[in-house]
Amino acid sequence: MSTVIPKPNIPGEYSKKNLQGSSFKNKDLANTDFSGSDLRGVDFTGSNLSGADLTSARTGITSLTVILLFVGALTVSLLSGYIAMLAGRTIQVMMASKDSYVRIAGIVSLVIILLFIIFSYLKGVNNAIKSLVAPVVVLAIVIGIVAKFSGLGTGKGMLYLILALILVAVMFVVGTIARAAAGTLSSAILFVVVALGGGMFGKSVGGGLGTVIMAISCAIISKKALGDAKGFDDLRKVATFITRRFGTSFRNSKLANANFSKSKIHNADFTNADVSSVNWGDSKKANCISGSAIITDKKTQKEIK
Repeated sequence: MSTVIPKPNIPGEYSKKNLQGSSFKNKDLANTDFSGSDLRGVDFTGSNLSGADLTSARTGITSLTVILLFVGALTVSLLSGYIAMLAGRTIQVMMASKDSYVRIAGIVSLVIILLFIIFSYLKGVNNAIKSLVAPVVVLAIVIGIVAKFSGLGTGKGMLYLILALILVAVMFVVGTIARAAAGTLSSAILFVVVALGGGMFGKSVGGGLGTVIMAISCAIISKKALGDAKGFDDLRKVATFITRRFGTSFRNSKLANANFSKSKIHNADFTNADVSSVNWGDSKKANCISGSAIITDKKTQKEIK
């Protein structure tokens, strides 16, 4: 339950305060001093912050929520590591099979998985699934059925190939979502822990080095998703949802002439905010959003609309 804070009666009442999780929704806070305050999780939706002093302030996700999100992301990452292990074992079984068709299917699976990783990095996981995995699975089903009923084979090789590809696709979707979620926490350490946690867990239960490689690939892809690369819209939706739901909200607020210099602006939502003449100074921006766009220090003030 958020705490409703009344309008300040004296200047500077909110400077150097811990205001995590507080609500200033639709308040008139023109020229209010929030300098040096912890504004993580604060709701300024619809408020008038014209001329407000936000120097050296900190926005973002509250400490408790960060812990909960981290635990959730790590759990999902461990799940993806386990799925990667299953995919690895499936391919190992294929490569060790006495059936030459199954062994060939194992080699084909390895090639397709490599192409899938490259495609996912260049075009996004969803595009890789639609353009590569789905057509291959359909073709494998057809080949397997033909082989089975024509007597040319058992169809077992195609069955293993389909299973391996589906497991890898699921692992990449689950894994990249977990890493993207961790990336919104604005902490490189948390991101690395989540990324490596899934890979090492998968390896520890018998997934081998390939599992770690796939986990690292997920981490690289999800990190790219938080940038401007095309083809990663669905992963960016995860990041924007977390910021919109748990971060500092400036949605529909008036920030004309507000001063953000020297502030750490992390996980803040500026959707439909009036930011005309805002003094951003040397503030540090990370994982902020405006609509569906993610704002970083590489973005200019004009791009926050």
